[in-house]
Amino acid sequence: MSTLGQLYRGETRFDLIGRRRSWYIASGVVVFICLLSMVFRGFTFGIEFSGGNEFLVDTRSGTTVEQVRHAIEARGVPVSSAQVRGQGADNKYVIRTGRITDEQSEAAKAAIREVVQVDLVNTTSVSSSWGRAITDKALLGLVVFLFLVGGFIWVRFEKQMALAALAALAHDLLLTAGVYSLVGFEVTPGTVIGLLTILGYSLYDTVVVFDKVEENTRGLLGSHRYTYAEAANQAVNQTLMRSINTSLIGLLPVAGLLFVGAGLLGVGTLKDLALVLFIGLLTGAYSSLFLATPWLVDLKLLDPRYKQHTQRVLAKRAAAEQARVAVGTAGSRIGGKAAAPTSGGGDADEVVQDDSQESPNRADALAASSTPRVGAKPAQRRRPGGGARPGGKRR
Repeated sequence: MSTLGQLYRGETRFDLIGRRRSWYIASGVVVFICLLSMVFRGFTFGIEFSGGNEFLVDTRSGTTVEQVRHAIEARGVPVSSAQVRGQGADNKYVIRTGRITDEQSEAAKAAIREVVQVDLVNTTSVSSSWGRAITDKALLGLVVFLFLVGGFIWVRFEKQMALAALAALAHDLLLTAGVYSLVGFEVTPGTVIGLLTILGYSLYDTVVVFDKVEENTRGLLGSHRYTYAEAANQAVNQTLMRSINTSLIGLLPVAGLLFVGAGLLGVGTLKDLALVLFIGLLTGAYSSLFLATPWLVDLKLLDPRYKQHTQRVLAKRAAAEQARVAVGTAGSRIGGKAAAPTSGGGDADEVVQDDSQESPNRADALAASSTPRVGAKPAQRRRPGGGARPGGKRR
């Protein structure tokens, strides 16, 4: 039976829960790197959050985006980012600056007109207070979302599952934010939308696994066949193929947005949303299988009932194994005696001793069989020739 077929039918036996310390160490290292990047490198916030000006420039003059950027900086106006939006004849340059004065804004427009040789330059000015309002609303929505989700899982399943699911969501957020910090992509409202989207996806995948865990562990304390960790590991194996299929189906269109839309076609507005979705889908699938369920097992083993149940199951298995070994040893000893030679060696002496003990019983049995019963006719003796005595009758 092939591994792929077993994976498709949910019959694999990968010990994912037993190796949970390895997943903890790997995730801890990656999260630590992300935290270092967020602390020391920080984030690149778009003008929607930091405030500033955005200049949209036509590119039909044949100049490059770097030429436009250098021309603006030569006028003493700092440029935070310069990128190309669109593809072919419809592409445009997007130049973003921090908060600048009206004089600096006019100087930047003049530099753009000089280099690109256009009369109209579209300018957008965003106040930092608008970005702070978006941030506050996003954080409020995130807190409400986590509170409602945790309460639902607590009521629908149990407390330990709610805590494990929220921990997995926090892991996904930290990892996605860390990748944004490492790569240096701008944090825009599209990033916030993508974060909320991946939270829902990660939660969905985790709830699917937890539902199977609940099914496998129902009435577990009254049985001694499996431990809680083994039942949870079986649930992960049974839902492994479903998680892989769901992840692939979700990643394919997102990969198209990221690599084709933003990479090949140069649609810069899709880049922020596509990256957060791509990283979030990967981390969500990973955390639901390799972190959420192992954390659930560790939380359940803090309960004395499940801890004692695990000890009883393991003790029963150890006793059964010892009994099996003892039976096998006794069987080999008995087989060794039957096949032992009749001379020399301890086993042979034991065999001889057993025969000597049985011989009196055999003699008594023979004597009893040869004694005639009361009232029985005497047996007729036959001659050596096989005939009866003279005068007797043949029967």
